[in-house]
Amino acid sequence: MQLDSLSSPPRPSQLAEDRSPIGYETLRRMATVPRYNAWIARELTPHVGQRVLEVGCGIGNMSDYFLERELLVCMDMMPGHVEVIRRRYAHRANVVTYAGDITDPATITALRAYCFDTVLCLNVLEHIADERTAVAHMYELLRPGGCLLLFVPAGTYLYGTLDLALGHHRRYERNTLATLVHTAGFRIERLDYLNLAGMLGWWLNSRVLGRHLLPEGQLRLFNRLAPFFIAVERLLRALWNVPLGQSLLCVARRSP
Repeated sequence: MQLDSLSSPPRPSQLAEDRSPIGYETLRRMATVPRYNAWIARELTPHVGQRVLEVGCGIGNMSDYFLERELLVCMDMMPGHVEVIRRRYAHRANVVTYAGDITDPATITALRAYCFDTVLCLNVLEHIADERTAVAHMYELLRPGGCLLLFVPAGTYLYGTLDLALGHHRRYERNTLATLVHTAGFRIERLDYLNLAGMLGWWLNSRVLGRHLLPEGQLRLFNRLAPFFIAVERLLRALWNVPLGQSLLCVARRSP
């Protein structure tokens, strides 16, 4: 089943035209850290229902972990990304693709009938200038009692060249994200920092070395050491609620 997009599907020759070179390359490189991606998916999975909207699916790095749901709508502003997903999951009747903007009221009209019980927005909200409208529309698209899962970059002090190159409008502090989500009407069930080890790499590459892309060699090393980093982080957080991390995970619920 394929949902009509707001614009006509792109030709294959368009796929490279509408990709931000740095954005697409970053997505490609993040596909090479499956241990990290699997860790984030494990943190999300207990809260994910059966009718899921993924806002900003990219090329499907996280979509793979939720393919067994009753419905997975993969949405992105980039028609080329949507075409990649459409082809990648063409054999799955439960996967729907949609090219659109979460801040556009037309998206609400087009998707409301799906009655989502879960909205995923993973490393996407920071790219959206009008974050308030985006979160408000996510609230509207959820049925009563539905769950919003946000994963965003944390720490304004880490903002640097990597963020600029990726088109990040901001990084988040815990209180600013909480205020944003509360204002939209959500009740927060969990709001935690994650990925202590990633902070060093981001600071070094973005604030010190001024890079625009995370080096592939560093990502390979990070993926190899991820089980160790995850185990250490779990231990530290069990002993002390460390108020630090490269990212923030927010689990929030629409009122019943």
